[in-house]
Amino acid sequence: MNEKLPMLSKEQLDEVGKELLPVESLRETLELNEKGNPKATLANVVRILKQDPFFIGAIRLNEFTGRIDVVRDLGWKREQDTLDDTDMAYIALYIEENYGISYNSSLEKAIQVVANENRYHPIRDILKSLVWDGMPRLENMLTHFYGVEKTELVKESLKIFLLGAVSRVFTPGCKFEIFLCLVGNQGIGKSTFFRFLAIKDEWFSDDLRRLDDEKVVVKLQSHWFIEMAEMLTMLNSKHDEDIKNFLSRQKDTYRTPYSKHPKDPKRQCVFGGTSNKLEILPMDKSGNRRIIPIETHGDKAEVHILADEEYSRNYILQVWAEVMEIYRSGNFSLTLPKHLDSELAKYQQRFTPEDNDQESIEFFLSNTHEKYVCVKMLAYEALGYSQYDQLKKSDSNKISEIMHHNPDWEAIGTRTVSKYGRVRAWRRKNDSISDECFIEAPEQMEIPFNN
Repeated sequence: MNEKLPMLSKEQLDEVGKELLPVESLRETLELNEKGNPKATLANVVRILKQDPFFIGAIRLNEFTGRIDVVRDLGWKREQDTLDDTDMAYIALYIEENYGISYNSSLEKAIQVVANENRYHPIRDILKSLVWDGMPRLENMLTHFYGVEKTELVKESLKIFLLGAVSRVFTPGCKFEIFLCLVGNQGIGKSTFFRFLAIKDEWFSDDLRRLDDEKVVVKLQSHWFIEMAEMLTMLNSKHDEDIKNFLSRQKDTYRTPYSKHPKDPKRQCVFGGTSNKLEILPMDKSGNRRIIPIETHGDKAEVHILADEEYSRNYILQVWAEVMEIYRSGNFSLTLPKHLDSELAKYQQRFTPEDNDQESIEFFLSNTHEKYVCVKMLAYEALGYSQYDQLKKSDSNKISEIMHHNPDWEAIGTRTVSKYGRVRAWRRKNDSISDECFIEAPEQMEIPFNN
């Protein structure tokens, strides 16, 4: 064998077993032409790539990026793991020099076959290799690096966000919609948090600026954590629905250049955000449950995340090891517990622009003695709409949305509301007199009185 061949590990040798053949022996197993030379067939090239010691364990399909990688040294200078034209030239040269097979389309196809049969996932491999030292760090990490108040909502939000990231790489395309956003002053390393969470910088991106970018799917496929700082400015614009729909997708469809067949890669990434401004949430609260802002206080942090990069990265690796223990147990959910819904809604108010209509409605509700309220009552009596004006559907929808998120009132279906007839209504949740105590009389029924 060639003395320049890279050394193979015991695991690689065990994997190939008896299939490992020197060039001379391998040539004898190939299909030959009438002159006794190996034919340039797909089957021959596949056999060479599988059984020649030079290629053993080198060509693999990266299940995270969807690209073919050369994962070990093959004797020439390389700038990246991903297979490129230079690699193809050297591989073709080796096969031609040792087997007399000149470069043709069979080489491209053979590499695809061999890579597909030798898949690996770099992030899964790292996460599975981590060993937790038993010291809890997960629930304190945001306080440790960013001085975040340690509440149940904060602890659960971070845990779910990280479990979502793990779930996305072990079960691509799983339903996960949480968007975690660090809010606070500049200079405290908010973006660094997501970059360090990605373990390797190449698995982090802050370059997703437009949803209509033709390369957006490629960026999603090759990155684990994606910071969408620029897009936060769009949440209070006409594009906020586009962003919410984008975050909810579980897979994307695209066609690679020169590919005949489109792909539907399932998402393996999660999205985070950073903002220096406090009011980042849209006034339209539909979908806000996906967006969880975390207020940071750099002056209260125990340590700056960039003070000692090696320490911070090792700390985060141990957090991942702790998260993997939870993931392996299977005892987790990728959504916030229901009992935190009201706390989240109240917490999010701090990050939502002031809504005068909401304030007026809340003031009216706190002072009214009405048992039931309806859209028209709130429009005319709380917001001062003229009863001579036609109430627009958009106004009705906004009032309904405000009431839907009011923690003290609940929708109860159709009721008769004074002055407004039978309409959809709301009542106080803590009303001591239940509707069950009342039997509503039809409007046409006359109540008899004895003279």
